[in-house]
Amino acid sequence: MLALRQIYSFNARAFNPKTIVAIGALLTGVAVVQAPIIPWILLGALSGLLLLECPVYVWVAGTVLAATLSRWVVAIGVLPSIFNFFHFPLALGAALVATLKGTPQSPVVRSIAIGSIALLFLSFISWAFNGGGIFRPILNWLVFLEPFLLIYAILRMPYSVSTGKLMRRLALGIPFVQLPLALWQALTMGVGDRVQGTFVGMGAGHHVAGGVALAGELVCVARGVSAPIFKKRMSWLLGGMLLLVVAVLSDAKQNIAAFLPALTLLLFMSRVRLAGLIVSLPILIAAIVIAFSYHPSLRAMTNVTMVNDIIMTKGKSVVNVAERLSENPGGWLFGIGPGNSLSRVALMGFGERGFYLRPDSPVALLGLRLAPTTKKIFDLGVASQYRRASSVGSNIASWIGLFGDLGLIGLGLYLWLSWQVWRNLKGWYKWEVNAAKSVLVMVGILGGMYSWLEEPGFTLTGAVIVGLGLIASQRGESSVHNLSHSQFVPEARR
Repeated sequence: MLALRQIYSFNARAFNPKTIVAIGALLTGVAVVQAPIIPWILLGALSGLLLLECPVYVWVAGTVLAATLSRWVVAIGVLPSIFNFFHFPLALGAALVATLKGTPQSPVVRSIAIGSIALLFLSFISWAFNGGGIFRPILNWLVFLEPFLLIYAILRMPYSVSTGKLMRRLALGIPFVQLPLALWQALTMGVGDRVQGTFVGMGAGHHVAGGVALAGELVCVARGVSAPIFKKRMSWLLGGMLLLVVAVLSDAKQNIAAFLPALTLLLFMSRVRLAGLIVSLPILIAAIVIAFSYHPSLRAMTNVTMVNDIIMTKGKSVVNVAERLSENPGGWLFGIGPGNSLSRVALMGFGERGFYLRPDSPVALLGLRLAPTTKKIFDLGVASQYRRASSVGSNIASWIGLFGDLGLIGLGLYLWLSWQVWRNLKGWYKWEVNAAKSVLVMVGILGGMYSWLEEPGFTLTGAVIVGLGLIASQRGESSVHNLSHSQFVPEARR
């Protein structure tokens, strides 16, 4: 660690902003003649060097904004498609800068660091056993661990009133940005898959926009239930109802199905504010009943036959993955290799376009190919008869992909990391903690429906909410009331 700090100090002296800009201009001018994509890669690298001078919260905000707004920026032609992947190096940079410049580690921060490093080593061990492209273990680790890297950076950044406000604005700003865009898209193109908020151009953009909006609604409900003043309580609850509109317009059925148990848990944890519950419950129940009444496709969620068929499909997929694990020495322990089962990285090489990869995507330059085991598992997995109605009817799910890629050890490490985050969310009377726990429940349920654990636009928004909850737990404070500098002093030192 000391060596890293010394290297960082040397680079800060040797590569001042003017030097970096001059070098960048020269290299970009040369590269633009040779290959158009190289200048953007150079720009990203040089921007990273410049950002080393920035505080941790800038890295965190940049990561979230890149993951949630990049599709919209690329769609309107401002930036090339490689910008869609900038959130990955930004997340790594946020964790690195937080390590070099951040506050001392807490127990949960150490747990996240240990678990993340252990999963990285496991990814390479599994790759060594099973083979595959060299980029698979790195990509697979990044896709699954990116939200934990962001939580790590949030917990280690120097915290103040201003950074707290920034994190709360991120947690709610991204969901509320979806609302005007969703309304405009619904009016001009109709409801359903074309309502994608800022996630335009994605195959599942409507689901992501709906999921992000519902995560924001959980925050609004948590704040509304715990608000001591009736006027503020109503404002937050009405704001949450508006965000529900995004999920309804985008026909995000699976998100709503995962949202309802999370909302139930949230209301149960918020029982300390009886007055808040008395006001909140009728409003929330009325909003959900109206949504189900006037949107016929939502009523499909109550179709018992469909639900049973989807559950059976997921079960068959688990059995098929287990059979492949049994064929490999050490398969049950280390999996069949990163990106070799049903994870998002595995499905990038499926067919000419892949499930998550366009032909013109910069990631296509990595030469990802469909793993034979992925093809076997996918061919054996009979999709639900409701597959065309929703992606939840497929045999794809993040939990299954994680289990198949990295085996019982990988699945156990990921669950242990999640448990470390959960167990450190203490103080059920704090809205930040209740919102964080309910979001974790929603993410966990969605991970069993489709590849939601690997969707950065959704998971990174959730990571900010979880990070706020962990900060509130550590500092024994709640931002329902006006914050002062004294409130940011840990309880043990008051």
